[in-house]
Amino acid sequence: MGVDVMSPSLLAQGSERGKFDLSVFHQSWWQQIAQGFPGYRELKVMRDGRLVGRLPFVLRRNRLGLAFGQDPYWTHLGGPVVEEDLGGLEKANVLRELLKQLPRRASFTFICDPTLSYADLVRSAFFEAGFEHSSQITYIRLPDGGDVLNDRKRKHRGHIKRAAKCLSCVDITAREFVMHFGENLRARGKQSYAPLNMLMPLIQQALDRGCARVVAAKQNPDDASVEGSSPMLCDAAIVYIWDDRRCYYWLSTHRVASENDGKRAPHPDAIKLLMVNAMEHAQAMNLTFDADGVVTPGADHLYRKILGLKIEERRDIFRRINTTERIYQSSRLRFMQWRSERLALSST
Repeated sequence: MGVDVMSPSLLAQGSERGKFDLSVFHQSWWQQIAQGFPGYRELKVMRDGRLVGRLPFVLRRNRLGLAFGQDPYWTHLGGPVVEEDLGGLEKANVLRELLKQLPRRASFTFICDPTLSYADLVRSAFFEAGFEHSSQITYIRLPDGGDVLNDRKRKHRGHIKRAAKCLSCVDITAREFVMHFGENLRARGKQSYAPLNMLMPLIQQALDRGCARVVAAKQNPDDASVEGSSPMLCDAAIVYIWDDRRCYYWLSTHRVASENDGKRAPHPDAIKLLMVNAMEHAQAMNLTFDADGVVTPGADHLYRKILGLKIEERRDIFRRINTTERIYQSSRLRFMQWRSERLALSST
């Protein structure tokens, strides 16, 4: 499971980061692709003809016609970025100017990097612009953490080692990953929250730049315990991407078991095996591994209890709801309360 690969892209990313404090999600190549997203917008602040701050987002409408703004699709860390060379006061002014340009008719949500050198200024600017603050947990693993499997309990180590005997971790293409991603969503009766046709160019460009890996866990066809399975059946796949500081566990998908397709059930530890490989790769590149956000109790259990990620960080979430949306939410809450009371009365 060991990986010993260094990315040729780290030096180029470092030179861009020297001007702006950038994660991979904010780098110029990512933003160039994001410009093709439906509803993409980018606010800018210039000084003497020089770009010193920008705020990319997408604007969309829900079924009621209410406008919502958010970080560009597939971007897990967003919000404003300003030039590093600016002084603290000037950075604060640029941030204020960016947020003042946001249309008041729309509600907005941004997820921001708390490790930015000017993260405190970002928080202050959002507070002044009327945003509410909350946080999103993510777990990280430092590159000096020793052997990756040592962080696991004996039971979980055994599961992962057995999975490594049944499965092969192989690199796949961006197209293959998006195909599996879409198929697994449809098998669950779900839809993607973001356009899938915009995902493949991002993955492909990251691969071309040497700052991503797309890996699938496929069942070994010569494994005697996997009777009746298709050759190299894909049980799960992940995409992880990196900049000059961090390696992000960006995307994942796993096959849905079905009694009707005649295929062997997917291995229950396929995702765990892939994540261990990703953490080993991050460690080989001397990068911090970032779980890239925890949004469900199940994910929290996987990262903290099974994979042994103990260092917790809290990403900043800033949300501003416009008047129309606030009225709608208040009315909907009152209706739900009224309906609950009516149902309670009718059952007595």
